[in-house]
Amino acid sequence: MIDDQFQRLLTVQDHDTRINQLRHRFDTLAERASLVAAQQACQQIHQQREAKQVERLELQRNLKRNEDELAALEDRVKRENDRLYSGEVTGTRELLTLQEEVNGLRSRCSEMESDALELMEAIEQIESEVVDLETSFEAAGGEVAAAQQRLAEAEAVVQAEIEQENAARSTAASDISEAALASYEGLRTRMGGVAVARLSNGTCEGCHLALSAMELDRIRHAPADEVCYCEECGRILVRT
Repeated sequence: MIDDQFQRLLTVQDHDTRINQLRHRFDTLAERASLVAAQQACQQIHQQREAKQVERLELQRNLKRNEDELAALEDRVKRENDRLYSGEVTGTRELLTLQEEVNGLRSRCSEMESDALELMEAIEQIESEVVDLETSFEAAGGEVAAAQQRLAEAEAVVQAEIEQENAARSTAASDISEAALASYEGLRTRMGGVAVARLSNGTCEGCHLALSAMELDRIRHAPADEVCYCEECGRILVRT
């Protein structure tokens, strides 16, 4: 009869396979992808808000520059207008030239006032957009927090299953010889996680290749506690 330790190796293999599956599930939880999406959405809103704030600052600077220039221009209009009516200028041609200059300065003031009004309206619009983005950013932050909570809960469930499988695996491995376990662990690393396979009807269930008649005969007559390997893939064979 086949040594029970090889049956236990199959059990250990089953637990290890399940543990690997659970770890993959842990790494690829849908909740993890949802969290990433929520974080990206939050970051996008944050960037939009920052861009609007930069735009608002630039408009405010332009408005301040406009107001300063307008104030200086209005002072000049006042001075030239005072000259026009002060009696200081008496020549007809000089008076006409001065009047034209005052009219031009007033026209420029009117243009700058219109520019200032447009800038104020643009700033008001951007401030409204910033408020909306701040509201959206707060909501997005709440979604990130909720997604983090959902992920933590999902991770806890999977982690509990991993711990349960690890405990069961330790129990199954406790009565297996050190030599068999060492061979198993080494093979599992090289064989992509599957180191043990059943020998069924002369075929290795690991690589699904049939063993030669000579090798099958050798394995059938081998001691029950001897570790046998597939001559094709090298996995430990469990005789059934």
